[in-house]
Amino acid sequence: MARSQLADFIHSMRFHVVAGQLADGSNAPIQAINPDAGFSACTTPEATVEVVEYKEGQFLYTRKYPGHVTYNDVTMSRGVARTDSSFWEWIRIVIEGNGEYRSDVQIKHFHRSDVLPGALYTGAQTVPTLPPAENLNLTAPAKIYTLYQALPVRHKFAGDLDATDSAISIMELDVSYEHCLMVEP
Repeated sequence: MARSQLADFIHSMRFHVVAGQLADGSNAPIQAINPDAGFSACTTPEATVEVVEYKEGQFLYTRKYPGHVTYNDVTMSRGVARTDSSFWEWIRIVIEGNGEYRSDVQIKHFHRSDVLPGALYTGAQTVPTLPPAENLNLTAPAKIYTLYQALPVRHKFAGDLDATDSAISIMELDVSYEHCLMVEP
């Protein structure tokens, strides 16, 4: 029997990254990441809770409590283009301290949308795979990861230079952020 699309796994190759908005919703004075440009890879946010151990009185074992939360840096990469220096411009603002460099970054994760709304015919029976078309928006992301108060912390200008390699040169940008939120619209 076919699995419902709503219970189907989300693939890792369908995503879109948008940056350039401040936490209050206004546009940042930076054009850090061109939302029209594609990314070949983007790591997802990761939260880690530190464990704090505490020994109470006569207990033989320590008690464990949640401590500080830390978030990993997100790495975005894309092919190097001759006229694109937006990653460098953003990190240069941080290095020189000239202006507002913090921005909110959204990573939109899309589900495959190759199944049309309605029912999937599987021979003798019809299996509903999606809710009615009026309740479903196939162009909406399945998950949105929002990185708040993000700033660039590492920029690799291009891939390592090798005269025997014919691969496309990839630039990278590591973004650090204060906290994140995952939303399932």
